[in-house]
Amino acid sequence: MTPDAEGRSRLAADESRPLDAARVDRVDMALAEEEVGDNDLAEATLAIVDRIRPYFSTILAGLAAALAAFVAFGFVQSQAEATRTQSWDACLAAMSSGETDSFNEVIRRYPGTDAARWSELMVADAAAAEGTQLLFVDRQRAEGRLQSAVEAYSSLMAGRPQGLLGERVVFGLAKARESLGQLAEARRGYEAVAAEFPTDALAQIAATRAAEIGRESTRQWYDWFGAQKITPPASATNVANPANAAPSSEPAAEPAQPAAGQ
Repeated sequence: MTPDAEGRSRLAADESRPLDAARVDRVDMALAEEEVGDNDLAEATLAIVDRIRPYFSTILAGLAAALAAFVAFGFVQSQAEATRTQSWDACLAAMSSGETDSFNEVIRRYPGTDAARWSELMVADAAAAEGTQLLFVDRQRAEGRLQSAVEAYSSLMAGRPQGLLGERVVFGLAKARESLGQLAEARRGYEAVAAEFPTDALAQIAATRAAEIGRESTRQWYDWFGAQKITPPASATNVANPANAAPSSEPAAEPAQPAAGQ
């Protein structure tokens, strides 16, 4: 018998067998249970829908708000990145010009950014440098500029700056206080720089200044210098108003200079 003939014979034999009634009943019962289960699920779903139907508008509003918040967050992030880039571009441009007004513009336009904080540092440094130079020409103006520097550094310190910015702020504040003759505060600032940033470039300078301030001879010199009444020479006032200038063959008096190494 060929394989095809044998297969047909088996199929005919299977078809000729009587159906198993029990098996049929089990199949029918399974189908019925499945149908009942589907009906129960549908009814439960409809019941849930009925319960939440009054809240559809609220749910949709919540979903819309969540979507809007997500979109807004992405927009804010992109805007923040753009602002950060623009702030640094403006800060670098100000550094190139070296003009205080340019740094003040960065501070005004980009408050709270790192670029603004560095611009505040640059403004404070400029005030401290100008004040230190004026100490030998005009004591009153010098103290005003140095006090402005102290206030600017202190404002930056309130934000607890970290890293290089923090180091520069503490060092600048110590220098301004030293120029004002506030030696104890200045020494603490220098020591803080040397202790907290031991591997950075300013650490050795700060340690040296702290040691210098601790010497009795240095304190005596600052006491002497602070007692001097340094005012602008008469010629400096006359330059502003040439009509008041009087010819003089004597050179303008120079203010006392600190001893070498002081």
